[in-house]
Amino acid sequence: FGSSLARAQKGHRTLAQIRRAPSPPVSAMMAARPLLRRQSAGFKGLLVLGAAAALLNLSTFGQYVGSTTFAMIAPSEAAPQATPEMSRFRVGDRVRAKVPILVSNEGRGYYNEGAGVGIPDHQRDLREEKREMRMLPKVIEGGNEGVVVGILPAGEWKNRPPHWKGQPRAGVMVSWDEAELPMEVTEEMDLEQLEGSVSQMHIQQRKLKWKRIKY
Repeated sequence: FGSSLARAQKGHRTLAQIRRAPSPPVSAMMAARPLLRRQSAGFKGLLVLGAAAALLNLSTFGQYVGSTTFAMIAPSEAAPQATPEMSRFRVGDRVRAKVPILVSNEGRGYYNEGAGVGIPDHQRDLREEKREMRMLPKVIEGGNEGVVVGILPAGEWKNRPPHWKGQPRAGVMVSWDEAELPMEVTEEMDLEQLEGSVSQMHIQQRKLKWKRIKY
């Protein structure tokens, strides 16, 4: 009982000491309030000035930049970019070889015409095929004319003629007027366009095909 009474008296003394602890003076508390108010007002003023500066900069910059290209304001109204053309030639163009053009597959052309790939050897006359191979034209002489029947885009570089090297580039598939010349994929720089092209007619026909009929 004595020890419990001593602990109670000790706790009472501690509580009394806490109650008698000096509190901050009222004058100091009253002096701190205007300081807090000034800090809050200064922070609000900075926010207002920052917003005004942003609006002024935006309006000034918008005078020199068109609204259709200002992606920060209207990203959905950005000017669309046209897809680059695969080639300067189109299907149906009449073309002429400006320089001699090497024929692919040792004279058989791009599609390796007449090679007999996949046919069993016992059904082939290999000696006759070698003789025919020697007779095939290996070069398309300059001045030969033909019609563009297809475009090989640069993205299909794996399907290029076997002798092509270098950077991926577009190829122009030509069907030559001379019957003995096989179909060949040529370089754009090796061809020149002639009059009498039917490419525009093909474009108009394609547009009419997909044109919706209005009732």
